[in-house]
Amino acid sequence: MTAAQPVPTNERPIKPRRMDFDMSLLREKYFFRGNPILSTLMYALSASFPDGERFFIDSVRHYQKGIQDPALVDQIRGFIGQEAHHSRIHEDFNDRAKELGVDMDTVDRQFKRRLAFARKRFTPAQQLAITAALEHVTATLAQWTLENPEMGMGTGSEHSPLREMLVWHAMEEIEHKAVAFDVYRTMVGNEKQRIAIARIIFRSFWLQMGLAQIKLLWADRKLPSLRDIREAWNFMWGKNGFRSWSAPEFKRYLKPGFHPNDIDQSHLLEQWSDNYPDVAALQVG
Repeated sequence: MTAAQPVPTNERPIKPRRMDFDMSLLREKYFFRGNPILSTLMYALSASFPDGERFFIDSVRHYQKGIQDPALVDQIRGFIGQEAHHSRIHEDFNDRAKELGVDMDTVDRQFKRRLAFARKRFTPAQQLAITAALEHVTATLAQWTLENPEMGMGTGSEHSPLREMLVWHAMEEIEHKAVAFDVYRTMVGNEKQRIAIARIIFRSFWLQMGLAQIKLLWADRKLPSLRDIREAWNFMWGKNGFRSWSAPEFKRYLKPGFHPNDIDQSHLLEQWSDNYPDVAALQVG
């Protein structure tokens, strides 16, 4: 099919920020409220990022030379820079998790197999559609993270490396949330395919996280208590919970004609350094 016409991009520049997080401050295996279910969820998410971010970069880079809009070209460069740094930071976090005895290698292999399957079986256009859908997932979870600081990111010091990493990562995910989408709309433009693939991604995302959590708990021979289960359930499905809040936001992506900028998250970008000055202070470049 012929490529669709280029679409407008965000005016806000996408700036890769180099950050200095001290992962040695992560000292407890089940750091998130002392809850093994919530802690393994964070480990599973982090395990998916290094190779996942590289998949995102490759899917966008495949179409990079065909982009004529100079604004989108600049945003692609910023997107690649941010995602590459995200991969490195999460590798540091995952290495620290291994030092604490978390079996990150098992779940890392799980995600590598999934990505290898996608690279082999899906066309470049479909891989880009996967990336655009997952970018909506990360931007949605990023908004929840920045809007719900009271939910807490672990026990112990407020200035935990997990909290700092998530705040920074969330802000940058929102900043570049539309790049893969705009490349897809510009170079592919197949709305039916975009929506069909997103349906699969949204249904399988939590399943993959859940499987990774089970593997981590099994490897540690850790049986969560009833208190752990109740707390995790409320965190995920309670009022304004991680999953209950994000579910309708995922559905918005499935509407024909949707664009990520239909969801105004600009206030989170404008206010992030004021709301989280301790995290902003860790920027080294």
